[in-house]
Amino acid sequence: MKNLLKNTIIFFSVWLFSPAIFGLSSQWSEGEASKVRLISPFTHNNNQEKIILGLEYEMDPGWKTYWQSPGDGGFPQNIVWDESINVKDIKLQWPKPKEFQILGLNSIGYEDKVIFPIEVKIENKSKITNLDISINYLICKDICIPGNARIFLDVPPGLAKTTEYYYVVEKAQSSIPLKNKDLSFIKKFETRAFKDKNKILLEVNAETYNNFENPKIFIHTPFGLPVVDKIIDYSLDYKSLIASFSFEKKLFSKEDFEIEVLLIDKNHNYSFVSKIKLEELAEYKFYQNPLLFYIVISLIAGVILNVMPCVLPVLSIKLMSVLTADIKKTRTSFLITSIGIVSSFVLLGLIFLLLKQLNVSISWGMQFQQPYFLVIITSIIFLFMMNLFGQFELQMPNFINNLKFINAKSNSYTKDYFNGFFATLMATPCSAPFVGTAITAAFTQSSLISIMIFLFMGIGMSSPYLLITLFPKLIFFIPKPGKWMQYIKVFLGFLLFFTTIWLANILLNFFNYYYFIISILLLIILIYRRKILYFRNSLTFIILLLFLILPIFSFLQQNQKYNIDKDWQDFDTINFNKLIATDIVFVDITADWCATCQFNKINVLNSKNVIDLLKNNNVILVRGDWTKPNKKINIFLNNYNKFGIPFNAFFSNNYPEGIILSELISEKEIVSSINKLKK
Repeated sequence: MKNLLKNTIIFFSVWLFSPAIFGLSSQWSEGEASKVRLISPFTHNNNQEKIILGLEYEMDPGWKTYWQSPGDGGFPQNIVWDESINVKDIKLQWPKPKEFQILGLNSIGYEDKVIFPIEVKIENKSKITNLDISINYLICKDICIPGNARIFLDVPPGLAKTTEYYYVVEKAQSSIPLKNKDLSFIKKFETRAFKDKNKILLEVNAETYNNFENPKIFIHTPFGLPVVDKIIDYSLDYKSLIASFSFEKKLFSKEDFEIEVLLIDKNHNYSFVSKIKLEELAEYKFYQNPLLFYIVISLIAGVILNVMPCVLPVLSIKLMSVLTADIKKTRTSFLITSIGIVSSFVLLGLIFLLLKQLNVSISWGMQFQQPYFLVIITSIIFLFMMNLFGQFELQMPNFINNLKFINAKSNSYTKDYFNGFFATLMATPCSAPFVGTAITAAFTQSSLISIMIFLFMGIGMSSPYLLITLFPKLIFFIPKPGKWMQYIKVFLGFLLFFTTIWLANILLNFFNYYYFIISILLLIILIYRRKILYFRNSLTFIILLLFLILPIFSFLQQNQKYNIDKDWQDFDTINFNKLIATDIVFVDITADWCATCQFNKINVLNSKNVIDLLKNNNVILVRGDWTKPNKKINIFLNNYNKFGIPFNAFFSNNYPEGIILSELISEKEIVSSINKLKK
């Protein structure tokens, strides 16, 4: 009796505390050369509305079944669960497949034994779930045999313990390709499709933080494409690749479609899903010549920078400065300014490359996040403004003028050169169409191509100056000098006044009003020092030194936090992946120093039509402030190969990679993106 009681206690103790004693599975549904069943890693639903089961196939040696895109022959399994009770939805997950030949046909699938994880959504977690699943599948070896299975499994409600199938289902789940780039060590992934008269060319462009080691690439589309020979070009360090696939055009019934690309090797198990649209092959041929592509984009980007609000005042002042000069001096002056612009762009490129080698995070306009740079640039603009108002004469420092090799002519050339240098500095917070593309390419390509991009951006930006250099008579379409020039100077002075106010507003993120009062007083003393009789020249250096060290005083500093509008969530505080899992999310990365960001905000994002459109479609609005360095934003932008702002994009569960909008957004583009997300 004692032994019976002891054995009973041991039995129930083992039953209570052993996690994998009992299994929960259906009966095998057996067919010719194969059998199928459902297995559960848990004894109950654990009071959850979603459970994971395993659909297990066992095939005789040498027999195979198919992936969702089977290749040249065969068909994927089809699951019908309409007869199930207390089931809201069933989603089949596909483990990473293999490529093989069956009956001389190239196919994709699985052999011998495979477990497909199944995600089951339950209607009522407090009730038993009765699964009644019918499966139609195909297995092949020397011949192909269709299979039909009907499987029943009941999953009771309540707290769960693990079963003997827990580890095999867990292993099957781990073989599912990941959709997260970071977890897959993928830096960049892009898919494009190009059409010709008879052919479709699919191109996969990928970059990794590790190395690619003979990767397998599988493509799934709604069309059931055959297996074709691919051409893969690797970079020298095997950290990037371009894979090309050529198909018959008649296989494609749509111009735009969803595509899933698997990239699998020793270091990666990645799945990329996106919607793409067929492009003309001529565009591909242009795109495939990267140097020509980057040169053209960089030239256009540089030209566009001239009409940005950051740079336009500098160009206008330059035009004014040569109105009274002769043709020869005009030509030389503009040529020197062009050299200043081009050389400063090349220098900027070299600095970025150096920072990149030192593993410093780089971005376009990053210097506008530094208070010392802002202080210097604001002071220069302020002095230019006072000069246009006739209150201050810009002169080279005496120690330079006293040098023997410096004369009036070289002094003038030095001013022209630094005029170009200054124009480049003013261009860096601006992003516009083509500028973002050029900068992204510069920060992601080889060192040689990066320098070429900066060189041709400089040539593009200097194009108005080069045009005057080549055709100096163009300047004389402007009326002869007269009283009107004084009005123009005042007008340009006010342009610089507003530029100064804009820069001062950025500085408010770093310093309080006391700093501005002291700084303005010091600058005024410097400007009017000659009118103050008792002011000694020896004190000029002290005033300048005091002005430069002002930023280090803590009582003048402030850490102003960007005020997020009530309708927006702060990017720094949200769980981004959690949000896009359930909602459509619109992200706006902005900064006070980004002129294009402010233009987008005023003209589009703050308009009543757009606000109502976003609200009516239940879009979650998220805004990030990049006025100051922000590591979280920097990592986020780099994930999408963006190195400057504005950055505006829509995200959702179906579009985890995002629909990234252009630099200058429009209401039409927002409407189009929302419609695409809702399909």
